[in-house]
Amino acid sequence: MGENVILTCLGQAPGPKELDGRTGDGTVGLAPHTGPPFSGTSWSRTIHGDVWTLKCLGDIEGPRFLDGRTQDGTVGLAPSTEAPFSGTRWRATNTGQDFTLECLGEVEGARFLDGRTGDGTVGLAPNTEPPFTGTHWRVGIPFGDDNIGIGVDE
Repeated sequence: MGENVILTCLGQAPGPKELDGRTGDGTVGLAPHTGPPFSGTSWSRTIHGDVWTLKCLGDIEGPRFLDGRTQDGTVGLAPSTEAPFSGTRWRATNTGQDFTLECLGEVEGARFLDGRTGDGTVGLAPNTEPPFTGTHWRVGIPFGDDNIGIGVDE
């Protein structure tokens, strides 16, 4: 069983920053805040060494596991972490002030979770260096049922 977390994109462009799983249609984007109606901003994080799986806790039934699709650089939600969904495992690297998340999918391609705060989209970037400022994330712990306010992972 995982612990509940919120992931905030540290991208430099103004715009939404909270990772938001949309279980109704299996998409992922960025939300402007973690309160209602954005129930997909809470995630259950399971950690095995430096590998994370992230399960969206959104209110609507549907796929839930954060899935990097390395063949085309997109990110969505998968119904399970079993094959063929190899992009549901993420290597977390603590940079000292934040985290980067590298998709461990089996197909070659871009790998780093990239929040695009300028337009609220999420995809995969080939690296974590500029111009990809959305590849750095703060991991917070939600307080209460409304997810307003966070603590930060060390």
